[in-house]
Amino acid sequence: METNKPRASIHVGADKKSFSAQMGNEAERRGWDEKRYQSKNVETEKNNHYNFSRKHLNFEVIKGCKVVPLGSNPVPLHQRLQQRYDELGFKPYMDAKHPNQVAQNTPNGFVNIIFGGDHEVMKKLAFGEQQIYTSDPYADNSHIKLMPTIYEWAKDTYQFCCCMWGEDNIIGFDVHCDETGVHAHALTVPVEQVKKRGRIGSQYVNKDNPDKVLSTKEWKALPKEERSNYIKTESTKGVVERVSYAKVWGERAKEKSQYLSDLHTKYYNEVGKKYGLERGIPYNELSEEEKRERRHKSKVVLEAERQARQAIAEAEKLKAEIEAETSIATQQKEEALKDLKTAQSGFLAKIFQPGKYKKEEAAKFKESYDAGVKETIGSFIKATGLKWKSEPTTEILGRQYRMLWDTNKDLSNELNTKEEIISSKDVEIRGLRAKVTTLTEEVNGLKYRLTLIDENAVERLRNAKNAETSRADKAESELDSLRSAYQNLLRKWNALWMEPEYTEAARKVKERKEREARLAAEKQNRYQDILNRFITEGRATLRAFALTTRTNFNDKEATSIYYGIMAVACKMKLNLGTKEGITSAVNNFLSGVSWSDCSKFNVECVTNWTHLFAERDVTYNPSVIDNFISFVDYMSCNAETYTSLGGSNGCADQLTNWDGTKKLGLGSPSKKKGQSY
Repeated sequence: METNKPRASIHVGADKKSFSAQMGNEAERRGWDEKRYQSKNVETEKNNHYNFSRKHLNFEVIKGCKVVPLGSNPVPLHQRLQQRYDELGFKPYMDAKHPNQVAQNTPNGFVNIIFGGDHEVMKKLAFGEQQIYTSDPYADNSHIKLMPTIYEWAKDTYQFCCCMWGEDNIIGFDVHCDETGVHAHALTVPVEQVKKRGRIGSQYVNKDNPDKVLSTKEWKALPKEERSNYIKTESTKGVVERVSYAKVWGERAKEKSQYLSDLHTKYYNEVGKKYGLERGIPYNELSEEEKRERRHKSKVVLEAERQARQAIAEAEKLKAEIEAETSIATQQKEEALKDLKTAQSGFLAKIFQPGKYKKEEAAKFKESYDAGVKETIGSFIKATGLKWKSEPTTEILGRQYRMLWDTNKDLSNELNTKEEIISSKDVEIRGLRAKVTTLTEEVNGLKYRLTLIDENAVERLRNAKNAETSRADKAESELDSLRSAYQNLLRKWNALWMEPEYTEAARKVKERKEREARLAAEKQNRYQDILNRFITEGRATLRAFALTTRTNFNDKEATSIYYGIMAVACKMKLNLGTKEGITSAVNNFLSGVSWSDCSKFNVECVTNWTHLFAERDVTYNPSVIDNFISFVDYMSCNAETYTSLGGSNGCADQLTNWDGTKKLGLGSPSKKKGQSY
């Protein structure tokens, strides 16, 4: 998931049963003066950042998608909510013990939804490029003006709410610009439309005046001579509106979660993407950095972040200045190097004839003279190739070279100065670069510490510690009470079991449980044995048929094979209501048939006939299957019924001929008209 993307946010408030006047006054800022703002900001249990100087920026959107200042409606918000309740006929359940309080089991009658988004995006929509620090509740922002884009966003969001829940059910749409983040509160009533109860009756319409409509009772009350003036028509059932939080937002947690997910998607498609806000995602899927940005930060944390950002800004400014100075020094160095090269070339040109010697030769000449080594003077004379009127001596040549060098002493000093400038610039550049490196490390450190700043970290740890300590003390006290109660109960229990009556009762209970477990195991064994006997009998019947020359099953054979296949399905838990289940049951049934003494041709024929019989010719009605399972279960209940299953003709006889007649409770395989097995 890509992080740090500006996203829209939709926060649905916690389920509440009632809406107080205080809640409405806070939403509309009714009666909120500067003193009220300050008192809200100093509340220790809350982390408020209300700015009084921005109160005039708050606004609301009313019916018709009109923008007006916040609190313009003369009817307070909580009263407007009650008016809508009265229109819908909704009355919350009241507490029997406290008639002035709403009962806990009353259905939810309103939903408070907060629309917002990325802090920087919403800030730009509201204030544009104006410099403002929204987290400072005491900053003077009286000069700030709202941008038109925030009004457009608010109206688009309002229209979105109207499409979702109906404009009549949008009780208030308040946009707050005086807090840390710009957001909108939409107070809505969840309403569903249902058909009217009762029968569809008749009505009578006047022939001359269609607007005059009478009910059946009213029509019958008319004199007989006037009844002919009316035409009978069928009235249609209308719809009524009723408050239902569960029907709108979802009855179960999964349904509500899906509704919220769809809400985020619709809001992004219709509003969010228009203003550069990506679709909102669940809090637990955010990155740690995005989670920190979502948290409502305390004033201490905000001040720490402000100081850190200020330090980072100052460090980056100083860094930029040093880098600019470094650039200038580098340029000066390059210019000095250029001047040095120019001066050197001029020096050499003045000492020697232009173009006669290379720089390397001139450098050697100077080194030879400065060294004053006699052995090198000869090679110097030879290398120079200077022509003298007479052969120059070392003394003459040295004097001549010294005269030329002394003549250009100023130039030599200039060269030394240039070299000193270059050296100093090198030192200056190295120092500036070291400062830049240090500042970079400081900036990175500040940025890292800024990411570690968390809201009320110390306070949370302290509160958590106190809560855990209190819980531990309470748990220890409860544990002591439980130990005491346990010891008392243990003494009573031991004393109780010393009574002969209870000892005998315990023995009987134990014996009963052991007997029940034994009987259950025996029943299960009998159940499986009965199924196996059905399967064995069916397979034996099929083998006997394969040894004959007949091509069709008789009724007795068909029944035995039919119940053998059903027994296989019961044992393997196959579904005979599907083609795949039937095929698997038949294949398993056939796999256990002994085909000894049967020709390969007969085996193939009988196998194919069995598939046709089981998969096409007979049906597996649920009632027949249930009767079969019930029969097997009944026969496995006890040893008496189990032994009655046996007979000279096997299981098939028991199913089809108990006393010379067919068994009515199980049924038999259906046979198509005009068809034999």
